Amino acid sequence: MTPFLFPAIRFGGQIYQGEHDDRHKDIEEREGLEDIRESQKGFSPDGRLWLSRTQAVNWVRNHEPDVYEKLKDKVEDGLTSEAYAAAKSIERKADREPVDLSHVKALVWDFGLFTECAVRLARDCGEVKYFCPFADAFTEPFKKLIGQGLEGVERVSEYWPCLDESDLIFAPDTQCGAMVEWLKAHSYPVVVAGAAERLELDRWYGRQMQKKNGLPVQETHLIKGITAAREFAASHKDYFFKVDNEWRGVAESFKHRDSRSSETRLDYIAYKAGPYKEDILFICEEMLPGVEPGFDGATWEGELLMPSRAGYERKGSGYIGRVYKTESDFPAALRTIHEGLSPEFSKHKTKFFYSVEVKIDKDRVPYLLDPTIRLAAPGVAAIQIELIENYSEVVYGFASGERVDPVMRYKYCAAVSMESSEASKTFVNIDFPKEMRRWVKLRMACKHGNDFYSVPPFDSLGSVIALGDSVREVVETVKDRAKEVQAISISTDLGGLDELQKDIQEGKLYGINF
Repeated sequence: MTPFLFPAIRFGGQIYQGEHDDRHKDIEEREGLEDIRESQKGFSPDGRLWLSRTQAVNWVRNHEPDVYEKLKDKVEDGLTSEAYAAAKSIERKADREPVDLSHVKALVWDFGLFTECAVRLARDCGEVKYFCPFADAFTEPFKKLIGQGLEGVERVSEYWPCLDESDLIFAPDTQCGAMVEWLKAHSYPVVVAGAAERLELDRWYGRQMQKKNGLPVQETHLIKGITAAREFAASHKDYFFKVDNEWRGVAESFKHRDSRSSETRLDYIAYKAGPYKEDILFICEEMLPGVEPGFDGATWEGELLMPSRAGYERKGSGYIGRVYKTESDFPAALRTIHEGLSPEFSKHKTKFFYSVEVKIDKDRVPYLLDPTIRLAAPGVAAIQIELIENYSEVVYGFASGERVDPVMRYKYCAAVSMESSEASKTFVNIDFPKEMRRWVKLRMACKHGNDFYSVPPFDSLGSVIALGDSVREVVETVKDRAKEVQAISISTDLGGLDELQKDIQEGKLYGINF
């Protein structure tokens, strides 16, 4: 890991660590600190160790001798953020001109889950077009309406005519790897997982790569066909059954306790698969004890972009996350997982967002459960587009090949999932105060007149999100905001956030600092 110092202020017994391109003044303004003395300005490598300006010079001499040689004649009175940035060739926020994206024409290619990405890009880009595949032998109008009327977004029915005029082609989901690799080979400015999506879509391949790259691997069996799956279920207890990804729309992963509890689920899969029931692949994995943290970040050809984020999620309930400014502050178990996936990202030159789910217990051994080589939904991606203040710049950087590190001002974030059983049958009007629009993130959505609607048939409406500087703040805020959203048969599990806070506390016992 490359050593690095960050500007920091020590005030009231607390260390306020800045980002690599901050000035001390930036930290004061962001944190609302007043009357800061020079003696309170220093540096920190990890947010825990405090170094005065003089101590910081010695730290650089010991840890970064090449950097020290560049600045040794300029630090007689101690290290300054200006001298350190110059020696490290860091362009600081104060010196950086805001990136003007008003000339950028963006095309978002999506299956409907990430309409809000187009809305977010439209704040900064000159033009944003949104495409969602809808063609069928007997086409219904619903999918063609996803994205229609959303703020700053033009819904298009064909994407091919848009390719040559686009400065940015963003595909936030998977299942388009071959198309995207072709576009990349022909020098189109695409932002997508591409070939690396195989880590998610081919579960067995993903496990083999996990083992090859030195990550811990839970007991895993590849089972082909419903008959073999029934036999495995009869002789094994306490496993997760995961169908191969091409059948995921038929059956999500499920917990197998014993053959009796899983009988009806396997019967249903057999019924849906019809004559192909003996061709389905099942990945059967042992259930592991412990908590299930995950991390949500971005990779630049194998390198983890910092700051990054980790958190806990409960399906159908919500998410609580924390931002980590430096790799040294990032939980060691999660760093291990990234290092195990890094060779794949390096091989495919992947520049994109990704997430992982991990299981960890008191032995502190991290087991990779599911890699998500795309934007994770619903809460994670909903938070991401607001938490990353320079989101559009980061995405455009992926397309142009010019690396832009994310800027995240807040330390904590939370999301509450919104669902409605009516949304799987018909359009559902989603109503909330206008001033909350930034915090309400919709999926498979459209806007007709002044009203927002979910487009059928999908029962997930989206998420309500909050950003802040403490877990308590974001949880209380997101609960209050969720209560303001109205829709037919809307359901939110606000109590799930309380359970997530218990997971956070347990995770701390296993080395997941939060």
